[in-house]
Amino acid sequence: MAVEIHCPYCNSKTHTRTSVRITPTATTAQIGCRCCGARLKVGFQITEARVAKYSEDHEVFKWTDFPPANDPKFKEQQLSLAL
Repeated sequence: MAVEIHCPYCNSKTHTRTSVRITPTATTAQIGCRCCGARLKVGFQITEARVAKYSEDHEVFKWTDFPPANDPKFKEQQLSLAL
């Protein structure tokens, strides 16, 4: 993932020179602007994280018994497989 940072002086796109991961959620970087020559030090930090919480969808389980194996109408409509 790339983060695009614009120079606060000339609004040009900056380029990352070096970056250091301080902690698993924080990084510092030295960036530079090729247009005006500004050298900047920036810090990035994850401030909020959300993860998906998966749970069983009980509505899906209703389809596991469809069509019912003991339904005579279903058995009549089945086609025989010729191998």
